Amino acid sequence: MDILPLVALAGAAVGGALAGAAACYWPLSRVIVELRDRLKRSEQARNGAVERSAQARDQIAQLNRAITELRRAHSMHSAQANQSSSREQLEKTLAEGEEKTLAMPRRETGQAFEDTQVMSKL
Repeated sequence: MDILPLVALAGAAVGGALAGAAACYWPLSRVIVELRDRLKRSEQARNGAVERSAQARDQIAQLNRAITELRRAHSMHSAQANQSSSREQLEKTLAEGEEKTLAMPRRETGQAFEDTQVMSKL
């Protein structure tokens, strides 16, 4: 058997495989580069979203602290206002010199629905 046709056949097969690999490598390398770029952009977007969510959490915590401080200040202010108004009312009552105080009941009797008791006045 002659070896020359086998070498030619093997050479043609190797050459065809190299040509096919080169022909496939160029478009596939472009696809690979494009996919890497997309992956890079999506990673950047994910990192940006993580940073924004962390900033939002920090801002929410700051707002909650501010709301708590405002509520505390408001409750202290309203308590002081109520205390000062009740103190002023007590001082006014004592300054008038009347016998009406918060501890003593009223002396006059209240008449509820006086206009409906017509028969009792006749």
